[in-house]
Amino acid sequence: MRMAEYIMRMLSILLYLFEGYCIQFFFGRFAEPKMRRLRNAQWTAGIVWILIRIVSGALFRETDSVTLVAGLIFNTVVLFIFCVGWYKGNILLKIFLTIQFISLRELAVWAGYSFLYIGNSLMDFLIQHGAGGSLASAGYLPVAAGVLACISVAFVEAIECVLLFVFIKKIVKSYHCREKGRMDKEVVLYLLPAVAGVLVAVLVRLLMIAVTDGVPVLLYDRHPALYLIIPMIALVLLGAIVFSFRIYQDMAALQEERAEKIILENQITQMQSSMVEMEHLYDGIRSVKHDMKNHMAVLQNLIRKRYSGEDEEIRQYFEDMCQSVEQLDSRVHTGNAVSDAVVGSKFRYAAKKVKGIRLDAKGFMLSDAVTIKAYDMGIILNNGLDNAIEACMRMREKQPDAEAYITIRSFRAKNMFFIEIENSFDGTALFDKDSGLPISTKEDKEVHGIGLKNIRKCAVKYGGDLDCIVKGSRFILSVMVKN
Repeated sequence: MRMAEYIMRMLSILLYLFEGYCIQFFFGRFAEPKMRRLRNAQWTAGIVWILIRIVSGALFRETDSVTLVAGLIFNTVVLFIFCVGWYKGNILLKIFLTIQFISLRELAVWAGYSFLYIGNSLMDFLIQHGAGGSLASAGYLPVAAGVLACISVAFVEAIECVLLFVFIKKIVKSYHCREKGRMDKEVVLYLLPAVAGVLVAVLVRLLMIAVTDGVPVLLYDRHPALYLIIPMIALVLLGAIVFSFRIYQDMAALQEERAEKIILENQITQMQSSMVEMEHLYDGIRSVKHDMKNHMAVLQNLIRKRYSGEDEEIRQYFEDMCQSVEQLDSRVHTGNAVSDAVVGSKFRYAAKKVKGIRLDAKGFMLSDAVTIKAYDMGIILNNGLDNAIEACMRMREKQPDAEAYITIRSFRAKNMFFIEIENSFDGTALFDKDSGLPISTKEDKEVHGIGLKNIRKCAVKYGGDLDCIVKGSRFILSVMVKN
């Protein structure tokens, strides 16, 4: 019997260790520790959960219903306090982590617990048929019963561990991380099945033990059908938790894709308008330039005939005017009509919004050797320049006298072509750990911050990527594509 008790304790320790692993795996996907620089900080959640289980087992040793519920409440409250103190993020995230894990664990426990019925049935059979046989006479009956009990508990705990890990993994896999450490009001929708799971666990614990004629009787003994009904309820709720979380995550991803599509459509419209505007401007400039050259040539001949050698000042004046007409053209020359239109349009917008801004695109040139489609080039320039202009506007709000500038340049390195957009900004930038992209400072983060993702998609399409470089008050967006 002592050996059986020792084995039971070892099984409990193994269960605690596995639950600790599951909780650190689950929490680590959604939140980051406040002191993540500490060595092995990610394992703290698992260690704390093991301690919670040990303390709970010591404090709530009694097996009556009230004690069982009190143990569940204790585990939940202490785990929530730990989440608040240890992890970054808002309070809704910490409520989600606590309730979701407690619900998954409780449902996994009750789904597996009913399989004790098999072990209990085998034990009853052993006692009934072995009480008067050789096992009893040899004193092996208690040993056999102890071994059978250990096997039953090990089987039930194995089922619990498998269910807990599988459903946690499914939730983690479904999570589309937009901003780690935060959840909004949609957490209520995630938690409805989880809260139902916790309430079912509380109800089962309250009804588990009843006293009849002064003798405690298990709920399963009074209603054997519950050996089948309770695990079915637990499995249905586990499926509902995973399904509800996945469906709302898919809806969020779909909403993000729709926002990206709307932004892309707006950018295409802007590019088309800019190209039409630039084409009209080019036509007007060419027409005016042609007419002005003819007029200037006639006037120059007349001046030469009328004032030949007499008034050098008038002759020089008209020659200077001729040179000015020759220079009459668009400000931006990149070697590509689409990029000329986009850069020219954005530069005019920047000049209106940011007084005294310095704009420079002299170092940006596109040749026929660069095989980026006009549509993709428009996306890169539109999004990159929009972000640069917004950064300069925010800087001017905080620092009205600061120098604002935007510079575009391009260069080749081996078989790669680089486009760099450099701009001044307020020096404050937070980067997402997973994507490596700056986190938007605007409230509507699901819509804003998409521009850089679209630039990355275009760069990846051409076998490249993007990089964001911060040097003091300088921000450099570097887009790399294969030449």
